[in-house]
Amino acid sequence: MSLRSRLRRAANCALAGAACVAAAPAFARPGIDGVRFDPVRTVRYQCDEGKQLTARYFNSTDNQIAILRLDGKPLLFVSVLTGSGARYAHGAHLWITKGDEGMLEDLTKGESAPPVYANCRAVK
Repeated sequence: MSLRSRLRRAANCALAGAACVAAAPAFARPGIDGVRFDPVRTVRYQCDEGKQLTARYFNSTDNQIAILRLDGKPLLFVSVLTGSGARYAHGAHLWITKGDEGMLEDLTKGESAPPVYANCRAVK
């Protein structure tokens, strides 16, 4: 390989590296429409009846969202008012957490219905 080819190759590699470094801050703090979130926190839960659930939490000062995968489909849950712990809503589903525990309710089943995912505990 000629010196000119090696220099061209080195320059292309340097440009590609600079582009990756410039883009790194965007990947470090994900965001939506200018709202930036702290690093994503992924929590795996083990629930009653051998059920498992994974939640990915995106938090900022004023906004909290979670993505839960139900029946293989990712669903976006947004935080709603709560007294303690955290509550996230998506359509008829309510994901309620406090500390390392959580439960998923289906609001269409009525107030006295058991949670769809009960006694979920974070797996460490």
